[in-house]
Amino acid sequence: MKKTYLLCFLLFICVSSTFAQSKNIADLYEDYTTIRMTPDEKPKAIAIGLSLLNRKSELKPKQIANVTYHMGRLLEESNMMSKAIPYYEESIKLTPGYYVPYLALGNEHFKTCKELVAKMNQAADANDTALHGKLSAEYKPLANKTVAYLEKSYACDPDDITKGMITYLYQTLKNTEAIKTFDTRIKQLEQGCITLLDDE
Repeated sequence: MKKTYLLCFLLFICVSSTFAQSKNIADLYEDYTTIRMTPDEKPKAIAIGLSLLNRKSELKPKQIANVTYHMGRLLEESNMMSKAIPYYEESIKLTPGYYVPYLALGNEHFKTCKELVAKMNQAADANDTALHGKLSAEYKPLANKTVAYLEKSYACDPDDITKGMITYLYQTLKNTEAIKTFDTRIKQLEQGCITLLDDE
């Protein structure tokens, strides 16, 4: 049933995207801004977003950044996080100060980090040093990437949950120095924070 829904969802996007290619770019962008936040219009909004990005030479830089971020959000909200990740990563490149995609990526990678920690603990309990070493080698770069996303998000929009996730990652990395210098690093990351994504 889930596969059938996903197939229909993707087919709708494909058909809508093909139709949108022939539309005036200003009208297409206006359609996008009208429906991008409407919950029951997600497939149509994704289709229009794809069409806009296929014609990004006709858009302003801020419009490209706006569509790129919302494509990530719309895909995540449609339970397609693996497809959302590249858009969030590109959104960060286009608008480095906008904290929301950092939080989305941080939260997603944090789940994988916790799964790896659980596996490392199981390997340690089983005295499987080879597996533990392999998992640790996989964990370290992912945890460092995840904590970087979360720190930028926290610097722009601090909350206790995110701080707890950051602390957990540094503790599992056994990086006590990073915990000590947390406040200094956050102060630096506060520079250039954007809380509202403009498209004009």
